[in-house]
Amino acid sequence: MDTPEAPRWQTQTSPAEPQYWCQSAGGTEDLLAHGSYDGFQTPALTHRNPSPYSAFPGMPPQRLCVICGDEASGCHYGVLTCGSCKVFFKRAVEGHHSYLCAGRNDCIVDKIRRKNCPACRLRKCYQAGMMLGGRKLKRFGALKALGFPPSLMFQSHLAMSSDNQALTSMSCVPGIREVQLSQQILNILENIEPETVYSGYDSSQSEGPHILLNSLNRLCEKQLLWIVKWSKSLPGFRNLHITDQMTLIQYSWMNLMVFSLGWRSFQNVTSEYLYFAPDLILSQEQMRRSPIYDLCLAIQFIPQEFANLQVTREEFLCMKAIILLNTVPLEGLKSQAAFEDMRQNYIRELTKAIHVREKGLVASSQRFYHLTKLMDAMHDIVKKVNLFCLSTFIQADAMRVEFPEMMSEVIASQLPKVLAGMVRSLVFHTK
Repeated sequence: MDTPEAPRWQTQTSPAEPQYWCQSAGGTEDLLAHGSYDGFQTPALTHRNPSPYSAFPGMPPQRLCVICGDEASGCHYGVLTCGSCKVFFKRAVEGHHSYLCAGRNDCIVDKIRRKNCPACRLRKCYQAGMMLGGRKLKRFGALKALGFPPSLMFQSHLAMSSDNQALTSMSCVPGIREVQLSQQILNILENIEPETVYSGYDSSQSEGPHILLNSLNRLCEKQLLWIVKWSKSLPGFRNLHITDQMTLIQYSWMNLMVFSLGWRSFQNVTSEYLYFAPDLILSQEQMRRSPIYDLCLAIQFIPQEFANLQVTREEFLCMKAIILLNTVPLEGLKSQAAFEDMRQNYIRELTKAIHVREKGLVASSQRFYHLTKLMDAMHDIVKKVNLFCLSTFIQADAMRVEFPEMMSEVIASQLPKVLAGMVRSLVFHTK
């Protein structure tokens, strides 16, 4: 009997393959470039990050720096790097430098050009998983004091403790070392944020529902690729079973897109607009004339809540990570325990971000309540978007709407499961 062709989401990675810092130090660019997500290979992403190991017949593989490709001198700050990139990262982080890229944040970082753009070099360091805090904790002998087994320290950016009581007390009264570690996590979340993408929408074209929908689909395709890349760079995510990683991305991609749309709108325009992309900003009148008017009304709740609560950048980054982890299969995940630990750690990071803004216990608790209510509301909002998306997908030919290949695969394979109730939405509050 013929074996059915594997979907493009399926990976070639062995399920038992561990995901440690130094073993998967290539970061997301390496993963995308070498086929773990073969459905997401594009020239724009695959040319920038060569394999960290070069194999020659009859010779052991040479260890290369995953940042610039020079010969690696060891595992520094959790990643296999050369001495130059090790020193650069240490100075950049300790010096609190605010580097800016003169290009489009996609400069080539290799042995020859690594000094050309420090902004892109630092971004690549973060995406590969480098973190100064891990080395400092080890140097000061704080692993035992914090309850972190040394083996776990190098498996994840978010080191987990088996002592739940100790973690609970830490989240209430964060110590100096924990605050430093949290700042490292926030720095990573900021540096792995997706780049600005454009829809290609041409407002001068003749009016027609399919024109707007085609532009939105092209935008979604680009954003979906960045969601995969962002997820793979997210601290702790690569410690999950590879099947769980794919499942979480497939179930949460729309939630992440809508949530980020709300943030862009809150940051860039007033409440009467939705900021899909720099070249696609819809006013109330344009929404009213579009086929997605009802969806726009539902989505506008998100930037309105951002404005009402004056959500900070740090809170948004933590909430976004939690949203990736808010929809799971009914049967659970293969690495369920690691998933639950990762989710609890990001919830804990959110409480710390809240404490920065609200010092009092009552005010902090109230703010946590409102922010978690907003995340719960995302489920109902995105359900409406998913229904419209699947309906349009089914009628695509009649509506003259084009769905890019990658987006089509996810919609066809996953949206029916989501809408049929074969997934479980994790909520903070009962209705």
